[in-house]
Amino acid sequence: MAKRKQDSGGDIPEWVVTYGDLMSLLLCFFILLAAFSELKKEDEYLKVLESIQEALGFRGGLGIADLDYPVMNNMTNRQNDRANYSDERLDADDNTDRNVVGRNNRTSVVHEGSMLAIGGSIPFEPAEYALTPSAMDTVRDEIAPKISGQNYVVYVIGHAWGEQEELSGFSSGELAFRRADAVAQFLVRECGVDPLILRVMSAGAQEPATLASSDVESSSPNRRVQVWQTGRTVDQTHPDPNYTSAGAP
Repeated sequence: MAKRKQDSGGDIPEWVVTYGDLMSLLLCFFILLAAFSELKKEDEYLKVLESIQEALGFRGGLGIADLDYPVMNNMTNRQNDRANYSDERLDADDNTDRNVVGRNNRTSVVHEGSMLAIGGSIPFEPAEYALTPSAMDTVRDEIAPKISGQNYVVYVIGHAWGEQEELSGFSSGELAFRRADAVAQFLVRECGVDPLILRVMSAGAQEPATLASSDVESSSPNRRVQVWQTGRTVDQTHPDPNYTSAGAP
């Protein structure tokens, strides 16, 4: 007598695998909804948003793309939000340490945090520290609008380079400082920038943009002033920057 053929039951349809993946994704989605429902503070949402942006390769800052419309989510516009995370100073941290024994036995160290280049470099003629008309336009149109009304410390750093600079009669460090000071004075006098946020500095010939030194034109990018905005505020660097306290001299 022939044996009865057993039913194998058939293969699982392919749509079942797709359906199972879909159900897994929906489960993860609802888990995320439940997790986000526990975020009661705005700063926590912003932290999650920054984590997602970092994972996706988001880069903030100025000068990344030339767009016909304003970008509202760049790092400069969001600095105030970052600084107000539950009074956490993410861009500038205070560190108070014991100092050597003396009249003042404590010192306060304020870290700059992130630094953003504001506008392009401001070029100068060889051995000169006076602003050219085109340099004035750069300062007035590209730099001043981005730092006016801000409370963040801004570095104005001057640079010098080349044998032609010796014709000025100043050392490279002094010439670079005079260039930075000329830009700072123009920002205050002509653009209405608060002088309390400006820090005039000199890099001399120590940070060249190009190593060309013999050709005047090829070394012109080194004769410049660069403006940087830091992540610390004026209040973090000086408790009374306007000297309004009663005990001030």
